[in-house]
Amino acid sequence: MIVRRRPTSVVAMTVLTAGLVSLGAQAPIAVTDAWVREPVPGRPMTAAYAVIENPGANEIALVGVSSEVAGTLELHEMVRTGDMMKMQQVKQIVVPASGKVELKPGGYHVMLFDLKQPLKVGDEVTLTFTTSSGWRIKVPAKVKKGTM
Repeated sequence: MIVRRRPTSVVAMTVLTAGLVSLGAQAPIAVTDAWVREPVPGRPMTAAYAVIENPGANEIALVGVSSEVAGTLELHEMVRTGDMMKMQQVKQIVVPASGKVELKPGGYHVMLFDLKQPLKVGDEVTLTFTTSSGWRIKVPAKVKKGTM
């Protein structure tokens, strides 16, 4: 049996880099005020909202959200078509440099489809937001009653 070993310098550099990233790296966005709308009884879907802040000098694209409580999560926005408001999926939500985007009813939001468990007011779920550069930010979100 042949056992190949990585050179010590490669292993040491990997460990050092991992330590630096975990100690000093700061996520490029901040996600606050996250909440999930209590689902309509009998409907296996709901929506989530939050405030996404970008303190940096470059715009950042939010490209996805995940959670263990739903089979599929999608980024959506509400748009007016004539006299009708319509929901449509978007590939990303751009957060401007030194700015913020509010995910809120009637605007940008996250749809949670194929809920895996009943959600009721007071429950807390974890949402993981992903940027185009691969950053993942986990945040708690309380389930609340919501109005449009």
